[in-house]
Amino acid sequence: MSVDSEGFICLDDFVKPAQKLLLNSRVEYFRDGCNEQYTLKENREAFKRYRLRPRLLRDVSKVDLSTTVLGQHISWPVGISPTALHRVADYDEGEKATARAAYAEGSVMVLSCFSTCTIEDVAKASPHGLLWMQVMLFNRREITESLVKRAEAAGFKAIVVTIDQPVSGKKYSSVRNRESIQFKLQAHEQPINLKLDIKSAGDKIVSDYSSVTWEDIKWLKSLTKLPLVLKGITTGDQACNAVKYGASGILVSNHGGRQLDYLPATIDVLPEVVSAVEGSGVEVYLDGGVRHGTDVFKALARGARAIFIGRPIMWGLTCKGYEGAKQVLSILKEEVASTMALMGCTNVSEIAPSMVVHEDYFKKSKL
Repeated sequence: MSVDSEGFICLDDFVKPAQKLLLNSRVEYFRDGCNEQYTLKENREAFKRYRLRPRLLRDVSKVDLSTTVLGQHISWPVGISPTALHRVADYDEGEKATARAAYAEGSVMVLSCFSTCTIEDVAKASPHGLLWMQVMLFNRREITESLVKRAEAAGFKAIVVTIDQPVSGKKYSSVRNRESIQFKLQAHEQPINLKLDIKSAGDKIVSDYSSVTWEDIKWLKSLTKLPLVLKGITTGDQACNAVKYGASGILVSNHGGRQLDYLPATIDVLPEVVSAVEGSGVEVYLDGGVRHGTDVFKALARGARAIFIGRPIMWGLTCKGYEGAKQVLSILKEEVASTMALMGCTNVSEIAPSMVVHEDYFKKSKL
């Protein structure tokens, strides 16, 4: 079952139609954050507090969105964050549809270790696509090692390790709803690559990485020649640790507000992380709250090399499978292009920090 998304003009247009197609427990899983959901809301609200300062009367008849991430070419500076259980949204193809959509729009996809499609099947679905693999440092190290080795063999180009979830954050909606997705997954919704039944072993999975330390990053790095991206950093000191322990990239992320509430919005902390790794060669990316082309521009101006989105892809998949996911990317891509033109930038290297200021800038200027 799908919806007619032909008239959709922005990413938020996908949300309500998608939610009507899903069981409430599935909607809660994709939509909600932890506790009071302050961080979930702040991720989006923070973008609204930044203002644009365009350069005018510039020739923008040709705008080039392309860039590289870890030396790998992408057509525009937006990728897909690791999000679990895509066959909840798209029964037929799940993550395979997402991978095909990413390739069609010249993007990069990070496959979640909680994928409902095998690593190998996703690679086959998008043989020429740029794929990165997300892992967690399970206490049962053979799980992590298997994921890394299989991803490398399948042609994935980087390993993204989530480091901000030693335990699972409390989501009030899931606790109240005993029909929650955490308790009742259908056969096709299982995290197949872990080969664990989340209905009976879900709590074990959650507690299975509570003893991870920075030394474990060394172990992970020893497993593979692929570059490591550390996901979940929001402070400069932790960014320095990432450099120290051999990361090639940092994904500034607060887990979409799903784990620890009252973390700051990622767009606010981004410059601190960028400054901390300056001169190291470590690339910095951002996810959390991005819904508009202007959001992408703001993050680029504040130092991100690329931006990643999660929830919008799930709503697109739910609405219309591959076509819905592709449409989400296409809409955002068009918005990024028009924003760059309106800002007087013909390529991403022309986006400067001075072109985006916090709203307080104007309050100070009146003093």
